[in-house]
Formats: sequence, structure tokens, C-alpha cells
Amino acid sequence: LQIEDRYYDRADSAVVFRRLDQRDGSVKFIYHGNDGTSMPWNDTAQLNYLDANVREVVIQTILEVARRFPIIRFDAAMTLAKKHIQRLWFPQPGSGGAIPSRSEYAISQADFDHALPKEFWREVVERVEKEVPDTLLLAEAFWLMEGYFVRTLGMHRVYNSAFMHMLRDEDNAGYRKIMKNTLEFEPEILKRFVNFMNNPDERTAVDQFGKDDKYFAVCTLLATLPGLPMFGHGQFEGFTEKYGMEYRKAYKNESEDRSLINRHEFEICPLLHQREIFAGVDEFRLFDFISEQGVDENVFAYTNAKDGNHSLVIVNNQYQSCHGSIKTSSPQLIRQQDQKRIRTTSVLDCLGVGNATDGFITCRDQSTGLHYLRPIRELKHRGFEIHLNGYEHHVLMDFHWVHASDGNDYEALYSQIGLQGVSNIEESLRGLRLRPVLQPFRDLINQTFLEHGRICAATQNLTSKTQFLKEF
Repeated sequence: LQIEDRYYDRADSAVVFRRLDQRDGSVKFIYHGNDGTSMPWNDTAQLNYLDANVREVVIQTILEVARRFPIIRFDAAMTLAKKHIQRLWFPQPGSGGAIPSRSEYAISQADFDHALPKEFWREVVERVEKEVPDTLLLAEAFWLMEGYFVRTLGMHRVYNSAFMHMLRDEDNAGYRKIMKNTLEFEPEILKRFVNFMNNPDERTAVDQFGKDDKYFAVCTLLATLPGLPMFGHGQFEGFTEKYGMEYRKAYKNESEDRSLINRHEFEICPLLHQREIFAGVDEFRLFDFISEQGVDENVFAYTNAKDGNHSLVIVNNQYQSCHGSIKTSSPQLIRQQDQKRIRTTSVLDCLGVGNATDGFITCRDQSTGLHYLRPIRELKHRGFEIHLNGYEHHVLMDFHWVHASDGNDYEALYSQIGLQGVSNIEESLRGLRLRPVLQPFRDLINQTFLEHGRICAATQNLTSKTQFLKEF
């Protein structure tokens, strides 16, 4: 056999393999793989998945790979969903299909369903589960099929390209709608998503998101949303060259951006070390951020918890600043004792202090290291209030319910700091306790006092020193 790569001049100019049988000189043309969106993939040959023998050979190959590796990624898996096999290769009579030259291979819906009675990927999942259990199957599925691959086909994980595209373009309302719809229909789907900011087929992360606050706002979402966060090649290092699997080596001689790596290590790596708090959906709740103008769709606010460790993530994915609060979660499907119901939850319940009637909560911001104080009464009345600058992001953790006492006047401290964070709550309280001593000292040792002292030290003039002491 001699396989040659040629352009086959058909109506759609499809690229095909030319197959020459040297025994008898017969020639056949074999289609390249194709998703119908651009030029075919000239390094692949398309298989006929209506042939049961072909499907079995592919499944056996997958099982053989699974016996060697615990994780398998299926590239462009959406093209092997039934409706896309039909759209691309076996269109219904009169429909034309996505590849014009395939119209002569049109078959009826009944014949198509008879030849392919079951979704191919559903069969793959079932066979792998039976013959090579504990294998993780990860599918690349675009065209808004992510939920279908998880819910219907049973794929363990699925690429969530919407995360990258919509957050990059700041289609925040659109992505929040996807999240809301998923939470009302089946929250478990969120846990199966593989979220990413770039991959080998896409522009690099720094090309799409930059290296500043916007990048770290979206990267915070990547690290704290349910599912599996995936970091692309060179993302931490800030490489600008698009990674290509066919390259023997990089074309650019790039060095790592140490300041970018340091910020990752300060803001993102601690979150990745605590993924167990963020990865699940049982305690996950999504909130609307309410401003004076109504719901601000550009702000992502959600809570999660694991083993009593609660978190509150608030990310402003826009350049404009905003001010608002979160109070009640979006409707979400909850399973309780074999029953399903849609319910909402207060932010106090989500932070583990739903039974509190007075006092304060304290928390620490993983992104900045600052600590915050909020009175229970305001959380009940207005919710968790905060001001956000453009692309500002917070991951609040270590929530504690505290009460005022003789030594800890949280009311006075809140009157002083309000919504602002402080480096240490205990030190700030200690400063309040010492205010009767420290304030007179601060009033005395002011700028004028220090300036006089500097002049006296410079001139070594006894008269000036005497005058200085009389004045103070």
C-alpha cells in the first residue's frame, strides 16, 4: 500500500489521503478527520463509526491504553457524538450536511439509528468502567456540549472552553447564566468541568489575559471554582510563545517572569493547596452581587465549604469599580434524603453562622493577607457588603464568630475600620485598648516636635534647646 497526501478537488475541496494498492493499481481516497468548521486535519484519517467492527477496534485500543495509563484525554471528542457523526458524514437526504461531498452518502434517520443505536462515548465509558476501572476519562468537547458529555454520556471530566472564552471577553452575564442554569438543573456537572485559560490549541494565557489584575482575577476563579483547574504550558512563567506539540523545541528563547511566578506563589498556590474546600458542589452556593443599580453581572460571588472550613470568593471581572453586597444565594437543586428541591440559602448559613443573632464575624483574605470584621446585624440586614476596584478579587477564609468583651471591643474597632481590612485584628484591638496612653503621646510627638528636635541636633545650640523645651 502507498499512502500519499493530496488535495482532492471536490466541491468542498476536502483534503484526503490517496490510497494506492500496488498489487492491482486500484486507488481509493480516504477522508481526513474534519469537524466541519475549517480545513480538515491532514494528519488524521476519518473512520466510519457506523461500522460496528470499527467501533470495537477503537474501543479495544482505548482499553489497551487504559491498561497502561490512568488518565486518557480524547481530543475533539464532540465530533463522535451521534448528531455530529450524522452532520459531518451521513447527512439525511436533502440536508446537504457540513461537508458537501458527503451528500451522496446520505441515509435516512432510521438507517442511521439502526447502524449506530447507541452513543459511542456512552459505550466507551461503560466498557472502561467494567474492564479497566479507576481510569479517568477526559473529553475535549466544544459547541456547548460540555453538559451533555457529563450528564448523558457519563464522561468523568470535560473541557470547559466557555470558561476561557467568556471570561476573557468579559461576557460575565453569559457565564453566570450558564452557572445558574447548571445549578438549577444538576450542580454535579460543575464538578466535572476542566477549567482552563489556555491550551495548546489556543493563544497563550498572557496573550489573552495579560499579566496584571485581570489575569489574577480570572486565575482566582480558576483556582476556586468546582471542577478541575488546568494550567497551560508556560502559564506560570509568562511565556508568550504558543506551545505546539509538533515542535521539537521552542522557537523563542524566553526566560521566566520571576515577578509573575512570585505573585502566583503568593495568591494562587495557597488556593491550590486547599482545593478540597473549593472542588465540590455539595456546599457550593452562587450569589448575585447587588448594587444600587441592581444585580451587577460582572461580579462573581460564591461560597463553599469542606469539613467546617468555609470560604467566600468575590471577583470583579471588569475594569470599573463597584460597590454592593451579597445576601441570598441563587436557586439551586439540593438533594436531601432522596428528595430534590430548589432552594436558596442566606450568606450567614453559607458561612457557618446562620444561628448567630449578635456579635461579629472575622475572616482572612488569602489574596492580600488582610483581615476583615463584619457585624452579624448588618449581615442579616444588608448582607456581606464590600467595595471592589477594577479586577479586584478576594478569597475570604478562616471565618470565626466572636463577641465583644472587656478586652475586645469589636464594636469600637468596626466603627474605626468599617469595611476596610487590617493586617491583624488582635493587634488592632490592642491598639484600641492602649489608645488612652498612645493618643496623648501621638499628639505630643508630632511633625513639629520632630522638626524642632532635628534643628536643635543640627545646631547644637543650647539656647535653641532651652526654647524647644519651653515650647513643649
